[in-house]
Amino acid sequence: MRLASRLIVTIVIAFPFLLAGGYGLVEPDFPELVAIVCLLLGAGLMCLGFYMGLTGVAPTPTMVNDERLIILRHPTMRPAYARMISSIPFFLAAGYLLQFTQQPYIFPFVPFVIGMYFFLKGVMKYLRNLHITYTVTDRRVMQLYKFLWLSTKEIPVARIVSISEARSFFEILTGRGSVVVATGIGAQQVIRIEEINDPTPVASALREMMPST
Repeated sequence: MRLASRLIVTIVIAFPFLLAGGYGLVEPDFPELVAIVCLLLGAGLMCLGFYMGLTGVAPTPTMVNDERLIILRHPTMRPAYARMISSIPFFLAAGYLLQFTQQPYIFPFVPFVIGMYFFLKGVMKYLRNLHITYTVTDRRVMQLYKFLWLSTKEIPVARIVSISEARSFFEILTGRGSVVVATGIGAQQVIRIEEINDPTPVASALREMMPST
């Protein structure tokens, strides 16, 4: 089911660009260059999405002897979907200005570029989140990313000095947020368990394991 849903999302992401490119090639008044760009972008997103969807198995942490798994989380896809959906009004505005007005091409180009920014940000966030795992054990807090390479970041529970939750107003309403775990100052000593559903139990479990002073 997860594989099927990933492939469906890939098709939904790429289809509008393939449709726009195909329409542009058969419509005489549609700029040919824009149609070709849409087709290339749609084909690229389709290929990339299928490849990353088929290989998008979030990494599983390797446990040591007597290590106990407490929490295993993956980032929620809602922020990625929200970014992609927020691009739709800009694409609609660009299409309207291009097809139903006599404005110079610069006018539809501006909302198109803005829409592409939000859309591609959402696509990259979606593809990246397929390959991230956050793990809390009785010994370590780990962030694992695995696609073309494996990147592992971990800090020992015994050295945790601070735990905090970060939530925007919208994240509070939707039950999402991030948990920031630090053992000191510096990027290598901080792990952000980002954009997870219901982060409070994660923060609570970590606080219970913090060394007493």
